[in-house]
Amino acid sequence: MEKGKIKFKFNIKKRLLPVILLSVCLPLILFVAIPFEVYANNMDEFLFSLGSFFPLSILFGFLLAAAIACSLLFLPEKSYRICYALVLALSFLFFLQGTFLNFGMNSLAGDNLGTASANVGLKLLDLFIWIAVIAAAVVLAIIKDKKGIIAIVAVILSIVVIATQIINPLANTFKHPDVFMTKAARLAEQDDGFKDEVLTRENLSTLSDDRNIVYICIDRFDEFFAETAYTLKPEIFEELDGFTWFKDHLSLYGHTFPSIAYMLTENEYDSDIHRKDYLSTVYDENNTLSTLAENGYSVNIYTQAYYAFNTASDLPDYVANVSEAKEFTTSRPMKLLGCMLGTSAYRCLPLFLKDLIYGVESRKFNECVSSVGVNGYDGYLTDNDTVYNQTSASPFELREGKNFSFVHIEGCHDITFDYISKNLTSKQKSRVAASVQNSFRVVNEYIKALKDAGLYENSTIIITGDHPDPIGSAAPKGAKLTALFFKRAGSYENGITPSYAPVAHKNIWPAIMNSEGIDRVNNGTSLFDIPEYDETRVRQYIWHTYESNRCDEYTYSITGSGTDFNNWELVSTKHINRFIMN
Repeated sequence: MEKGKIKFKFNIKKRLLPVILLSVCLPLILFVAIPFEVYANNMDEFLFSLGSFFPLSILFGFLLAAAIACSLLFLPEKSYRICYALVLALSFLFFLQGTFLNFGMNSLAGDNLGTASANVGLKLLDLFIWIAVIAAAVVLAIIKDKKGIIAIVAVILSIVVIATQIINPLANTFKHPDVFMTKAARLAEQDDGFKDEVLTRENLSTLSDDRNIVYICIDRFDEFFAETAYTLKPEIFEELDGFTWFKDHLSLYGHTFPSIAYMLTENEYDSDIHRKDYLSTVYDENNTLSTLAENGYSVNIYTQAYYAFNTASDLPDYVANVSEAKEFTTSRPMKLLGCMLGTSAYRCLPLFLKDLIYGVESRKFNECVSSVGVNGYDGYLTDNDTVYNQTSASPFELREGKNFSFVHIEGCHDITFDYISKNLTSKQKSRVAASVQNSFRVVNEYIKALKDAGLYENSTIIITGDHPDPIGSAAPKGAKLTALFFKRAGSYENGITPSYAPVAHKNIWPAIMNSEGIDRVNNGTSLFDIPEYDETRVRQYIWHTYESNRCDEYTYSITGSGTDFNNWELVSTKHINRFIMN
């Protein structure tokens, strides 16, 4: 050996097969098997097709495989064995974690995957398994393997990992044979009368010169969030003149489905009925939207598919902002791929690291898709920033007649920590206030537009949530209230009036009809007809869990104040052997 040079002794031909096998393992898990499974099992929820991201995912997987192979092929012998062992251990652990060790992992649909947090004992057990496997792999790599037994076992283990990851997509292909079809073609096959229609942002910045009902639904608008924001940043609410703040308000349901559809129609959900069947008929007969349409209101609904409706073609003909779809495009393919890889990382990482995967939510996938209606307007997206940018881009337009707009925004979905103990740090409280403030940018655009046009006093405005904070997959462990601010037509006194009347979602539509002077059959009890601190009043709250293969439905009866969890009585528990969103 020449002085100053290091002599590498290795046989590339001998390394070639094990390196090729090993280099495939990690990319196959992260870029192929898990993204394919996630899409196949959630394709009803996604607005995009498999082809929107999967070829790109395979390409990046191939590049990662090539990088691993090139790195391993030319390493010195000892470094090669150690690096080979580490990559193999990671591949095996990713497979093991994703298949067996994600105790209580949530489904993709609905809320953050990370909301089903394992207890400390399971996290420690999981961490011990990771340390043991990695340590064993390194030790075996250092041991001299004269007979090649360890090397053969390593190759066999690589083949096992590869085989399981190939079987997974094949099994999902047999389970979902339409997975390779486009979204539109799949929907058309399911329904002979399918029309590819979308909810667009048409009329989003339009007001009536006569009567206006503005109903803004801030997703996950918990009463605790509102009160925290008011304490830290009261200026958030300074535009709410003439509003009543109902501080003891209950939503009927604990998640976006079926809450939005119920809020729009007052038609309750029977959990024996599948989501698709409920949403396909829930708008057919209602005494809310149809009553407004019959009384001359232009009805505009801005919300999201899958949770609030199957396709826009299911909505009544009088909904003004429905349009035949002109095109769907994946406007942000790299972000979409990042979302898919986020789910892969969440599934594969040990339990104590899962909290680092922030914001892996189903709604973020669909934000990467743009649609355009033949009416020339973009499809509506609930993203806070998108809605704010669209409503603030130009002055609101005025038109003749009467107007109703239901505007559903993502709201406080970025608040993912458990607040039920209410022992939040100052940093967490600031995050809560910032989230509420972000949502109220949209609220204040409407309020300012109504005030500028001289229409505010005569307008009915509702600001509430579809549900409170949904953190946790089991039954609620504390009172869960949903914020509600209501302004009746004719009120314009300065500031906000608090009310402690025990009210519920079912009292909002009667209050709207009374505010607008509309009579209807079985009008119900208005928010303003319920006395404060009524300790005899009984309300209901229904909570569904989000396990991937089952659902528990908890029904509570709340007598008197909803702020006191001692008044919450669990009256029934129902077990359903399917995912609630199926």
